[in-house]
Amino acid sequence: MTDVIDDKTKAASNKQRVPAPAKKATVAEPAPVQAPLPPGKKYTWHDFRKIAGRPDTAEIFEAVQRLHGDGGGVVIDEEHLSLVPAGLQKIKLFSGVPSQEKLDRIRKDYDVLVLDAAVVASNWFVENESRIGIPVGASVDVVDPRSLEQAVEMTRVVKLLLVTFKDTTKIPLEIVLADAQNHGCQTVMGVRDSVEANVVFGVLEIGADGVLVDVDDLTAVHRLHEVLVAAQRTHGQQLQKLTIIETRHVGMGDRACLDFTSYMGLDEGVLLGCFSGGGILATSETHPLPYMPTRPFRVNAGALQMYVLAPDNRTWYLSDLRAGMEVLAVRTDGTARPVTVGRVKIERRPMLQIIAEAPDGTRITTIMQEDWHVRVFGTDSKPRNITELKPGDEVFGFTQEPGRHVGVKVDELIIEQ
Repeated sequence: MTDVIDDKTKAASNKQRVPAPAKKATVAEPAPVQAPLPPGKKYTWHDFRKIAGRPDTAEIFEAVQRLHGDGGGVVIDEEHLSLVPAGLQKIKLFSGVPSQEKLDRIRKDYDVLVLDAAVVASNWFVENESRIGIPVGASVDVVDPRSLEQAVEMTRVVKLLLVTFKDTTKIPLEIVLADAQNHGCQTVMGVRDSVEANVVFGVLEIGADGVLVDVDDLTAVHRLHEVLVAAQRTHGQQLQKLTIIETRHVGMGDRACLDFTSYMGLDEGVLLGCFSGGGILATSETHPLPYMPTRPFRVNAGALQMYVLAPDNRTWYLSDLRAGMEVLAVRTDGTARPVTVGRVKIERRPMLQIIAEAPDGTRITTIMQEDWHVRVFGTDSKPRNITELKPGDEVFGFTQEPGRHVGVKVDELIIEQ
């Protein structure tokens, strides 16, 4: 107890001798330092140290503030701090052990301090962590198994890890992220460009919390913003109860099966319609079939001319789809996710037209392969064989304002019949 009182007395004495801004008046009090942002929030750090003196620096700063200001940060040296616009976190990457004077200046001028992992593992950090007063992280450059072990160890010591990797493989990042997730440590990875950032944000599905990239030009800033927006985008599609009006045979046609690069859930399918005003939720071949093995990556979609719903409320004709494109996989509860097309298989098959009606009277039509194995979702979230559908049956689907041009919603007179 005596030691605790003595420590508090010393802390109070230090606070009197070294004035600090009002918001940091409790810096000397031991307290856990949190990561820069709440869990789940993706963010970007831009390293300005190499271009801070360029004539276009102010313009690039303005773009970073406008596009990445919500949690974004900049790595900057002391002599250029005045260039940083309000709203951007100021990040200090420091090599070695900072003196007390240096630490006081960093606390005053910066929002986040990142130290070498060796410093974080030292007695100095144990003795001074509570006095740093701003979020602090560790930096590790992974070049071999030992440095990978060090990165994993740091996830258990600090709430923020800045990590770079010598090799392009993302397996080491997966190892770090798994441990970081279990210990509440946020991970920022140094990347070369927006292409790598896109991959890093998706590793292990959770992805890194943030990325650090060297600032080059305005184009790179905008491209990274697009990646950031995509990484945080949530998808959903409101489903409606549709009532079957009739089904009828419509002869032979060319049917497309969509093979995705993802495993489809038992309650997951795609929305298909002949017209732009809506569609019916078709199931995947994840459900067992009596005469063939399951194909949990496939949806037997239907006639080539039909629309399929894709992310961002756009549509594609089934005939437009190619390997590498995305469509929207929708669950019966309305949650959705983008899935990537791996293959489109087109074959000639007998076709069945399905006509359903929404509560507001909107008619929805789909044309699918006429076979018992082809299914749509009933409103009980169970698959219904389309050859057994009858008037009055209820299925899941959706409606929207009609009118599309190259898959994009347009407001003009378009008649579909």
